[in-house]
Amino acid sequence: MLPVPLLIALILAFGIDPPRAGTPIPDAGLRVLQTCGGISVVAVLSFGFALWIASQVSQGATPPSRVRRRHIRGVQVLTLISLLVYGWIIHSVGWGRIVRANWGLGRLGVLNDAIVFLPFAVIQVVVWWGQFVADRAFQRGVERLPAARLGRYLLLRSRQSLGLMMPVILLLVIRRDILARFWPHWDELPVAGPIEVALLGGLVLAAPLFVRCAWPTRSLPAGPLRRRLERAARRAGFRFRDILLWDTGNSVLNACVTGVLPGFRYVLLTDALVDTMTPVEVAAVFGHEIGHIAHRHLLYFGFFFAGSLAFITLLTACVAAGLSWLSNVPGVPVWAAQAIGGDVGQEVLILVLAGVYFWLVFGHLSRRFERQADVFGSKVVSCDHPDCPPHVDIEMDSPSMTFRGRLPLCPGGLRTFSEALAIVAQCNNMELRRRSWRHGSIASRILFLQQLENDPRREGGFQREMTILRGVLGLILVLALCASGLLQWYGR
Repeated sequence: MLPVPLLIALILAFGIDPPRAGTPIPDAGLRVLQTCGGISVVAVLSFGFALWIASQVSQGATPPSRVRRRHIRGVQVLTLISLLVYGWIIHSVGWGRIVRANWGLGRLGVLNDAIVFLPFAVIQVVVWWGQFVADRAFQRGVERLPAARLGRYLLLRSRQSLGLMMPVILLLVIRRDILARFWPHWDELPVAGPIEVALLGGLVLAAPLFVRCAWPTRSLPAGPLRRRLERAARRAGFRFRDILLWDTGNSVLNACVTGVLPGFRYVLLTDALVDTMTPVEVAAVFGHEIGHIAHRHLLYFGFFFAGSLAFITLLTACVAAGLSWLSNVPGVPVWAAQAIGGDVGQEVLILVLAGVYFWLVFGHLSRRFERQADVFGSKVVSCDHPDCPPHVDIEMDSPSMTFRGRLPLCPGGLRTFSEALAIVAQCNNMELRRRSWRHGSIASRILFLQQLENDPRREGGFQREMTILRGVLGLILVLALCASGLLQWYGR
């Protein structure tokens, strides 16, 4: 999943042109001091909050669950403040104008873009540094994991963000620094949009290669664990390029899968996950990642984002028409009409509506997909014994057994995956009831698996609900794509 704050920062820096972008600023030195001041404010807030959280943990007077909630909310507030400060630096202080016009770096292409983005990069590192201080305080209470180091922590966060954002950054560089230089009227060509979409699609398909290069990974060594995972993949009909061990300095317990095509598909398991969990629990988490591919979640997400871009295009046209009509209503003051009908007002409203749309629709879809993958992960470690429990470890007793394309679901497999989820929460300092926009709370996911254990027939109903959800949402997005295409065709 793309780091949302970084994506918003790119939009603030390069998606919305500030006024008089090519005009030099007379008091550039003062503006540079203001930029440093904004960064310093974020630094003070970040370190002050982190030290306060660390003191709360060390004193032990406040329940750990409450301290974790305060930490999570504080990080969210710091992220919002960081984006507001960077937006102020770009559009009020005029950092981009200083770099391009005052310093004459506008013709340097990628270097110019990097310097424009530098304040947010510094802000992000400062916020991560503060998070490290707080996370280390929480980590001292978890005996399973050794203490992390600051340098490794910051390097890991930087490489993780870079690997995920590389396709978007490359597209931005190609569009702003290559096409704009050699084809100044590129945006006016009717084929520009389709070519850019196709280029982004190709970069997304190759994204696993960027992740492999940017993240510190290596092939999972040969041994009992790798053989177990490979046999589980064969039973599930899952094809992949490699299973990678993700080196995080034992600071993160997680797993992920990248790549829609089998030749570009990797499953990543962090070192903390492999060192902390039992082999069968690792296999359950591995099965969860397989589930995302088996149910074609990555493909559907790609379709969802393409359809959502079309939906937002229609939304933009509707907002522009609505605000234009509202600004011409008799009795509306001139200043209000200019604010409503101006470009800034439209862009702000569109960003807010798009944010609400993704928060509600994508969040709900993602949480349902996570539950579907949870069920698949449980199936990967389930046995075919109708009287389970006692549970039978298929890998130990019948490693060559196949299930003819349909994996069973047993109480033992559901309990194994539930235990793995609880370990993930404990080692990542997550409260079980903490709500997550994309994944839901660990407690709700465990409760859902317990409900399936008590009534196995619920699984069929859940899978039917997922089919209906995907079908209805898919139909709406197809209609949005068609309507957006017609709007662009007749709008020429």
